[in-house]
Amino acid sequence: CNKGKNTPAEPRRYSCSFPAMIEDWRAKWHALTDNATARHFPFGWAQLNSDGTGRQDYTNRTFNPPHPPANCGRGCAPACSGECLGRYHEWGDYGNGFTGLRYAQSAALRVRNTFQAVIIDTPVASGSIHSPFTQPVGRRLARGALAVAYGRKELHAVDPIATGAVLRAGAVEISVGGLGRGGLMAEIGARGFEVLGNCSGPTLCWMSSPISAASADAVTLSALPAQPQAVRYLWYIDAVGVHPFRAPIYTKALPLPGAPGIKYGNGELLPLGPFLLPL
Repeated sequence: CNKGKNTPAEPRRYSCSFPAMIEDWRAKWHALTDNATARHFPFGWAQLNSDGTGRQDYTNRTFNPPHPPANCGRGCAPACSGECLGRYHEWGDYGNGFTGLRYAQSAALRVRNTFQAVIIDTPVASGSIHSPFTQPVGRRLARGALAVAYGRKELHAVDPIATGAVLRAGAVEISVGGLGRGGLMAEIGARGFEVLGNCSGPTLCWMSSPISAASADAVTLSALPAQPQAVRYLWYIDAVGVHPFRAPIYTKALPLPGAPGIKYGNGELLPLGPFLLPL
């Protein structure tokens, strides 16, 4: 299931409607098959892909511009407010409604027997949201399905996720869990991270902060604004531009048993998905 792309203006509503849809579909299948279908059958989805060229991303975006659009660009009519966008603009950020949808999709993993495939690193040169790289997308979904539906949890044990972010010695350190035996694979100098803080006097902005160092389970960001407050990763509609399999951070999973050869990308490399954490 790949849902959400037609509702970019309503990420907060989607955070309620998507889990409700899952449970509604389950209830209907259960009832209309005379209980032959399990009441809480496994349900998975592909998180929204990168969609666009990425040319306007990572440019130290002002947090609250002096003259924002009346509805903040995405579903915040009649007024722009923190209640609508969220404390750190996790729900929209002026026209980037897809970021809020990805945020809601990840949050929906709280629903029992669900799984998600992160596919933000599979864009197409045209800028379309539909990934043409169906083999790696299918493999990532298969890992979750085999774990949730068939108990093959070892095939989904590798599932990278940011577990924390701390400010230490003038740098931000982000810890990552769910890693494979080889640990974290990070491209030093890659863009993708932004830190919220005072960029010019009291003006808050999301300062682009390339990866300055990495260990087996953490990355370090050294370029920081004054008084840093939060850190986010791949927080744009078109977060990785148009180049596939070029996300800044990956980890390697065990081979998928019985899977055929793959033409594009490395079928065992899994990207770290978008996240936003306070400091």
